[in-house]
Amino acid sequence: MKLAKWQRAVAEDDSRFKVVSAGRRSGKTTLSIRQMCFYARQPNKEIFYITSSYRSAKLIVWKPLKNMLLDLRWASKINESELSIQLKNGSTISLKGSEDPSRLRGVRLDYVVIDEAAYCNLGELWGEVIRPALADKRGEALFISTPAGKANEFYDMYQEGKGTSGWNSWQLTTLDAGFVGADEIEAAKADMTDRQFKQEFEASFEDLGSRIAYAFTREQNVKTAPEPVNNEIIVGIDFNLNPVTASVMIRTDPETLHIIDEILIYSSNTDELAQEIRSRYPTQKIFAFPDPSGSRSQTSSSGKSDHAILANAGFVVKAPRKHDPVKDRINATNARFLSGTGLRRLFVSPNCKKTIEALEKHSYKQGTSIPDKDSGYDHMFDALSYAVAYLYPLRKTPPQNNLNQAWRPSIG
Repeated sequence: MKLAKWQRAVAEDDSRFKVVSAGRRSGKTTLSIRQMCFYARQPNKEIFYITSSYRSAKLIVWKPLKNMLLDLRWASKINESELSIQLKNGSTISLKGSEDPSRLRGVRLDYVVIDEAAYCNLGELWGEVIRPALADKRGEALFISTPAGKANEFYDMYQEGKGTSGWNSWQLTTLDAGFVGADEIEAAKADMTDRQFKQEFEASFEDLGSRIAYAFTREQNVKTAPEPVNNEIIVGIDFNLNPVTASVMIRTDPETLHIIDEILIYSSNTDELAQEIRSRYPTQKIFAFPDPSGSRSQTSSSGKSDHAILANAGFVVKAPRKHDPVKDRINATNARFLSGTGLRRLFVSPNCKKTIEALEKHSYKQGTSIPDKDSGYDHMFDALSYAVAYLYPLRKTPPQNNLNQAWRPSIG
């Protein structure tokens, strides 16, 4: 596997514990696979790849790792259900999720990759489980991730890597990595907030604070709506019994949304919400952007799904088949409030007081990147962000495909 200059620098460094803060599409997965194969070439090694969830491990690494080992003709036994591969020399590579670190106790490890480490529970995962598992074999570890602010254990680990014997740290931007062109990075910058761009593409540890809608300000994003350009309205919907919530918007140009109305009905259901929306907007064509889970569930006694109820009310229903990552939905919304190039393309009318309050007060749980669902401010944010993220999703950079076959170590 041919390595880029930065990947080679990390791979050839003799530090036992390595920490890499890298931007999106910088080759983190490629390096992770290369390092696991490099250590697995020796007999009877136990190697773990761990990331934020079991599902993510399967989506990110399983197929390219399996293909690599099959191409090298190293694989002896592949266990699809457990995401593990036993090699002909007795070494094993296993993919794990970090949802419950206690389930990983009791193993003895030679090498570990913790990918997207900023989104794992590093305190318990590393300190209580993985570090002891490496002790008797003097195993090594690679921590690699896009950062998630300074109030995060990955930041602390990155700092440790800069000044502790046996550790080393690297910081790498997407542009410096060389897999994504400057034109694409500039295009992405226009769709992201400045702080989001610095975090995701420049691998900067941005102090985003605890407020989720951090790009929203009353002074810049609250203003009276202009006349609509057509007879259509856009409604973001969060299904909930108490309250069922809707955020009503209009387009003022192809790239700009304006929130003109808000609906919160307590002890209610989707049927009543649909009736209320139609009564307020009897002649408009209504595009509904609801919670994706509504395709399966219902908040009424009719037995119909929430999406079916909206469609029967005459709404055009637009929703992805499954939830996007919450982080992507939050970032897409913030990028509309203020992009990395200084554009504001999401506004709120002054009469939408509950919406403004939610945008100012909806926060993460202290010391985490988990939105606080106990305050009640999440419903309105979720409603509006379902619409915003569907209409203006985060720009996706081109997938990298640099798993060429130039690297051919011998096994044994």
